[in-house]
Amino acid sequence: MRLRLAAAALLLTPLAAPPPAAAQFVFSTPWKIVRAGEVRKVGTDEMLVTAVGDWNRSTQSQLRRNESWTQHGTGLDDLAFYGGIAKGKPLFRQRDKKKDPLPKFDPAMLPTDIAEWFENSARIALNSAVFDVVAVRPATLAGANGIEMDFTYASEGDNLERQGTARAAVVGGKLYVISYDAPKIHYFRAGLPTALAIMNSARVVAKGK
Repeated sequence: MRLRLAAAALLLTPLAAPPPAAAQFVFSTPWKIVRAGEVRKVGTDEMLVTAVGDWNRSTQSQLRRNESWTQHGTGLDDLAFYGGIAKGKPLFRQRDKKKDPLPKFDPAMLPTDIAEWFENSARIALNSAVFDVVAVRPATLAGANGIEMDFTYASEGDNLERQGTARAAVVGGKLYVISYDAPKIHYFRAGLPTALAIMNSARVVAKGK
């Protein structure tokens, strides 16, 4: 499997790494602070999460329902949220509908189908990154039964191995995904408990509440 997860929640172009979350941000920055304990609606859909620790939230995304956070900077740790993917919609924004159309989500997909759809979507969106799923198991997200995937990958031209965990579940006919990844050396293991705690806090509410 091939995938470069969190970068696809942004603009698919390199961004300068923000300072640590404890730093002060100026108004014009493409990053906004998310304080520990803040309950935030991620993207523009119905998924709410509670921040564990301070995070930097990117204000740049090709799809408004997707959102990306980092604590130490892009490339060092990425927590990505993909919210409210309806039937017939792709995970990412289409780059080339004719040459490389992204697969579309179907609520009737089995868990294994969702993993394959996720893989194929990212492979197309990110072109040449290498991604390998090493484990898939049952899990819950926002109170719904779904899957949890462990993966490793290295971007093209980058020998630094990265590791990640993603959860996905269908709620009310829409797919919700939260993915965390970081360099395998130090950052992934150090940040995983916090990322999982945020995944555990996720809930889906009706719009307007």
